[in-house]
Amino acid sequence: MKTRTLFSVVLLLALGMGVSRANLGETEAQCIARYGNETDLQDHFGYDVVGDKAVTFQVKTVDASLDIKVIFFNGVASHEVFTNADAAGGLSEDQMKTILNSENGALKWSRRNSVDHSDLAGDLSRAEDWLRSDGATARFWLSGTAASGKLTGEIELSTKEYSLAQRNLDKQDGTN
Repeated sequence: MKTRTLFSVVLLLALGMGVSRANLGETEAQCIARYGNETDLQDHFGYDVVGDKAVTFQVKTVDASLDIKVIFFNGVASHEVFTNADAAGGLSEDQMKTILNSENGALKWSRRNSVDHSDLAGDLSRAEDWLRSDGATARFWLSGTAASGKLTGEIELSTKEYSLAQRNLDKQDGTN
């Protein structure tokens, strides 16, 4: 099983994640050139979020199909959410780290903190925060069961500018 997991991660990195590399800061045209046509477009979010618009791209790799939601702020990709397109399972922590590493460019990510939660039913959840040397942030959202020991989920990445603008909007709305 470990060999399969390692193989999957290496295969995802080598063959698929080249498609999903560092696009924080890219324009919409650059994202379309990288990922193909947008599958969902929202100009009005229905809740308070900074940004010009949000689009979703569907990317197929050898090992997985990804949904990538991108929020453009001041004309560039400023917030991204990577999820497994298969609703039956999330991304593994190794897949999230591969995505995180693909978004580093020449910059370095460092792990900031991790908050774990478990309940009496044996359900586990974790939020793991990362900071890039230019102020960009990432968060792994993971969940699973104690019995399996396997956590899966999604990853969010944001530029420093997006995070600051969203924090200011939340303060104005009284939600933070």
